[in-house]
Amino acid sequence: MARPTNPKYTLGKISFKQHPTREKEIQARGYYVDGNLVRREITARGKSEAGAERELKKKVGKERDRFRGGDSLLSSETRLARAAEVWLDWKRREKKRGKPLASQTLKDYEGYVARSIQGSALANLPLAEANSIGRIEAWLERIADERGETAARQSKKVLSGILGLAERRGAIPASVISRVQTPGAKPGSTGDRRCVTDDCDFDCGKRHLDTRRAFTVDEAVAVQAAADGAKADIGDLAAFLFGTGVRIAEALHNTEWADVDFDARTVRVRGTKTAQADRILVISEGLVDRLAERASKYGDRGLVFGVTYFHSKVGEPRDRNNVSKALRRVFASADVRWAGTHTFRRTVATWLDQDGAPLAEIANQLGHADTNVTAGYLGRTTQPTRAADVMVLPRPGDLRLVSGE
Repeated sequence: MARPTNPKYTLGKISFKQHPTREKEIQARGYYVDGNLVRREITARGKSEAGAERELKKKVGKERDRFRGGDSLLSSETRLARAAEVWLDWKRREKKRGKPLASQTLKDYEGYVARSIQGSALANLPLAEANSIGRIEAWLERIADERGETAARQSKKVLSGILGLAERRGAIPASVISRVQTPGAKPGSTGDRRCVTDDCDFDCGKRHLDTRRAFTVDEAVAVQAAADGAKADIGDLAAFLFGTGVRIAEALHNTEWADVDFDARTVRVRGTKTAQADRILVISEGLVDRLAERASKYGDRGLVFGVTYFHSKVGEPRDRNNVSKALRRVFASADVRWAGTHTFRRTVATWLDQDGAPLAEIANQLGHADTNVTAGYLGRTTQPTRAADVMVLPRPGDLRLVSGE
């Protein structure tokens, strides 16, 4: 019959001997089982056996108090920088709808861990201490001031994943990230997108980015012409963004040639944000002709807007940052420096809305799971509804007329 195991953090038999380096002190030695049921050896010293035993028990008590759960990879004492590496490994193993995460998605995660987590004020903190609303919001403030609110939001998203994994592993009781608010950039800081210079020459990077504005028809024509004439291969991409309203990440990394049906004039957009983001869209004849010409020129394998410059890498994912830089040069050439890559998407939504398309249709085009999101996207504060006219209950005295009695 097996000998029963001592309870966690309970000392078994304690042995004593003369301390090997301190002549007037006694060394106590014992064993205990930690929170992961691993048998640990521990020693302590004192001026007597009783004193050494008290110190030994104190050490075990500290180990018990320090432990907050977790496993061999993540515990309350794991540094956040190390926890981020564990989370990245988890994301590399993750699958959605049976497929691994896109390589660009993983690259984005790795980039935010490197830029926002590693070397930050949170990096060397144990998970138990990093999981603090005050510390996290101060960390986000610095990111917002240095790199902008978008970087702060994405950094928060990555930290949410790290703390969520730590919570599931039992390393922290619960993540506080749901109560953390994302700060805006301090006015005038590097991360502030608003320009404070009256005589600015519009060459201040993204500070004139207007995320609420759509292209006019003339501006859209100018942008497409500039994209077609650009040195970088972005003319077809611009036409696709104008013709579908998809997110640039969906176009670059989630749309393959196998998703394009030339006969049916449709394209499947494999979005990842919601279930509705994976959708089939009808495309115009002009866009079909563009894509057919592109396929004949570069082949029809891999990503539609993948690498084309290097023959051996045709169809592989392009670097999103390089594409964004090329598009910013296009915007400058078309004299719409206020525009960003998301302006294509807003333009499609705005033009559909102006043409009288219902919210549900616009939401499906954009891949929104909720029409309220679409309404907010279009800046609507009051939604038209027939309920005010249809759902009118009769007055008590009119009930017979309504019921037919």
